[in-house]
Amino acid sequence: MSNRMAKLAVAALVALAVILGLSLFPGDGAGKAYAKVVDQLHRAHTLTYSIVTRTGVESMPTVRIDVAYRDTGQMRTATADGYITVIEPAGTGVKGISLVPPTKSYVVFEMANVPKGPAKDPWVATERLRALPAQASQSLGRQEIDGRMLEGFAAQEDDATVKVWIDPKTGQLARAALRFAEAPDMDMILSDFQFDVVLDDSLFSLQPPEGYVPVPVSADASSITEQDFIDFLRLWSSWTVDATFPPTVSGVEIAKIAMQMAREGKFVGPDAPAYGAEHQAQVMYRGLVFISRLPAGTWRYAGQNVHFGDSTVPIFWYQPAGSNACRAIYGDLHTAVVAPESPPK
Repeated sequence: MSNRMAKLAVAALVALAVILGLSLFPGDGAGKAYAKVVDQLHRAHTLTYSIVTRTGVESMPTVRIDVAYRDTGQMRTATADGYITVIEPAGTGVKGISLVPPTKSYVVFEMANVPKGPAKDPWVATERLRALPAQASQSLGRQEIDGRMLEGFAAQEDDATVKVWIDPKTGQLARAALRFAEAPDMDMILSDFQFDVVLDDSLFSLQPPEGYVPVPVSADASSITEQDFIDFLRLWSSWTVDATFPPTVSGVEIAKIAMQMAREGKFVGPDAPAYGAEHQAQVMYRGLVFISRLPAGTWRYAGQNVHFGDSTVPIFWYQPAGSNACRAIYGDLHTAVVAPESPPK
């Protein structure tokens, strides 16, 4: 199962769940069950599952997303209340559509020059599954989870711990859980896996429903810079009534959170001051694409409840590729270079 697509950050995107490697713990029964599941993931032509992200942040909703993937590179994510995103390969990049039911609008997006090796966004669980090492760190034994006795395995790599649970009676993958050191209050749970089910072409249609209004966005991935992310933060802080920054910069939840905040009257209007609807969508898209390209463990966001203008509070810091130093963005959106061994607290 190959996937050249970078993770796009509009509406609700999650990447393909693929675990590479054909054998773990060879020789014992539990290891053989694990190896069988890994091989099944590797060979599957279609894959469906659900994913729930629990953030520990009170103001952020817990969102369940259903994912469908075909090895043609097509992917669909959907929430119970109709937020749908479909993407497919397009030349050197990807194209897709995201539906936003409350406003009966849809975002048509396209990104060119997508890297062949997509960044490992720590907010996207399945990229971590795809990067699991060939040797698990430990066997977890058996544990009752949701009324079933499951066999567990754990893998530790960089800042992520991945636990995979298999039903010993059927040998099927039942559950996967991910936790990240950089986000200790967040975990991601994947379940309801199905392999090689028939997926109708209509699920992956890029045509919007009748009556929906378009909001086009596009980006050349090679042109996205730190300034695009700063522009996004500036837009959001001018949009909120209390001039605060977004509670998260994860593309999986951002659209749903924006709708919730709008219903609660936390924005000054449907668009940020001085931004038209189309311009606003483009600024947000480019800013979140910047985040999606940063490798896991190289960045941290801490802007929730921070008001624009506070020059002493760092709200984001990251280590650019190939650099020995980190860059920090502060509450007044000025930037500074900081030592990686002493990042902002």
